[in-house]
Amino acid sequence: MFIDLALITQKEDLMSTTTKRSPNTMSSTQVTRETRTTGYAARTTGELLIVATNTSTNYTTITSPLNRNNVNLECFTTYKWGNETCFRLVTDNNKKAYEVLKSAGYNVQETPVTLWYTKNEPGRFNKAADALAKAHIDTYCTYSTAMPDSNTMVIAFDTNDPNRTSEVLSKIK
Repeated sequence: MFIDLALITQKEDLMSTTTKRSPNTMSSTQVTRETRTTGYAARTTGELLIVATNTSTNYTTITSPLNRNNVNLECFTTYKWGNETCFRLVTDNNKKAYEVLKSAGYNVQETPVTLWYTKNEPGRFNKAADALAKAHIDTYCTYSTAMPDSNTMVIAFDTNDPNRTSEVLSKIK
């Protein structure tokens, strides 16, 4: 049996992380406007991390309370981790989502991530990866969302320095 100790350490680190950095105050409306005119924008925000026992109903038990409370998922990823499922969510109202999921009995941690709103075209992620590497920013996890016919996508970056990540990504043309 193969056990990835780096993943186990990362999971333990994620569940014990506390946010000491304040999020960028750019609103979603400002991000959308800037993306439309320039093709890029980045902001630091919070990500909700939930680790739950792996069951076939995990998706519905996590998303149903959010749906009932009109919380929209902006960007998310899920993956199985042994006998558990890890959910990483960015919503339109993380404070409300946090409260809803806590009251549903979940252990919810909020960690900072950078959302990069960028053009949906070949090579964009490579430009980000190159810029972050040159800035010596360590990336722990990324996930994205885009519509096939959309010219914009959003990529979430969990890094060792979310605010600097936001600065670096905002400079990519």
